[in-house]
Amino acid sequence: MPAISVIIPVYKVERYLDACVASVAAQTFSDLEILLVDDGSPDNCPALCDAWAQKDPRVRVIHRENGGLSAARNTGIEAAKGEFLTFVDSDDLLDPDALRRAYEAQRQHDADLVILNVVYVDEKDVPLGKPDFTGFRDEVLDEDGVWQRYFALGEQKIYYAIACSKLIRAEVFRDLRFRVGKRYEDQFLMPGLLSRCHTIVCLGYPGYHYIQHSGSIMAQGSSRNYLDRSEFLLEWCAYFAAKGDLLRAEGLLNDAIQNLSEKERFDLSTPAQRVRYRAACRGCAEAYRALAAQTGRHSMALRAFLLRLGLPVYLKFLQSRR
Repeated sequence: MPAISVIIPVYKVERYLDACVASVAAQTFSDLEILLVDDGSPDNCPALCDAWAQKDPRVRVIHRENGGLSAARNTGIEAAKGEFLTFVDSDDLLDPDALRRAYEAQRQHDADLVILNVVYVDEKDVPLGKPDFTGFRDEVLDEDGVWQRYFALGEQKIYYAIACSKLIRAEVFRDLRFRVGKRYEDQFLMPGLLSRCHTIVCLGYPGYHYIQHSGSIMAQGSSRNYLDRSEFLLEWCAYFAAKGDLLRAEGLLNDAIQNLSEKERFDLSTPAQRVRYRAACRGCAEAYRALAAQTGRHSMALRAFLLRLGLPVYLKFLQSRR
């Protein structure tokens, strides 16, 4: 059994793939298997993957029909043999000492999760400087500690949110998978991941090089432009309500409502998107109803009632209170 399975989903990245895999193969920690999950890539990536398997016995290639990033990661999870998993996007790079440092930190603290620091770089691997992650220091946290740090940060909160840059005990994924068909799949995963981790080691060492280029998903605009954001905020609301953190739950719910009120941001040109939008609006009403039941607060019950009448009615109510 290898110590670490490195899962690399591959799709239309022939310009970057060799550099990515080379950065993993050259790690100072060598007890690895490297899983290249070809997600039905229509370019030269399948052949590049097979070439890597020919020259490095640690490389295994899985060719599958295209299903998206989450589906490819899930395929890697199910095929992995390592005690620990790490995810690397196929257009990013690892610092040569990244996995050794993460593994040693895991062994020192018997951690379920180790987080490497991130550095944003351009396509020539030159640090961009912003966002600035240099303020992160080594520390050991539990789940609540991570959430406290996360909500206190601005754009640096991605340090905690992204699935890449992390060494995760494989057992954590026994009943956990990435959400297929969603943008911001890491945010959908985050509550389930953290809830299964008792000891979380955070490192200041910038071991993960997060390459910014024009083709990346995150370069396609604000997360507020996609219904996925409101959907994961509603799931987070339910998660924190179940934990008894009702103040946090209501804050997340109000964020979702505010996002949905910016209706012009969304592409609602298809029936399926309009159905999703209405479902999210109904979800807000149901979330306020559930919070009202937990707290006994009539004001929350009123908000639930108004949201059931429709988001425009609720927004007029808010305007009348100003």
